[in-house]
Amino acid sequence: MNYKQQDRDKILSYLQTHSVCTVDSIIKESGAERLRVYPILFELRQENIIQILEESDWGAPVKVALF
Repeated sequence: MNYKQQDRDKILSYLQTHSVCTVDSIIKESGAERLRVYPILFELRQENIIQILEESDWGAPVKVALF
């Protein structure tokens, strides 16, 4: 099984049902492994699937949305 792909699917599914959401809510409610969330969001951003609406002072996404 490809766990990364499963987590990616969970994150995308969660984003489709919540147009704008925080990364904390994705971690808590999507069912994806919390350690994979940020790297997957980074990949989705690089593929222009999501947009980052708010970042922390350190550049980590705080609020995201689908394009």
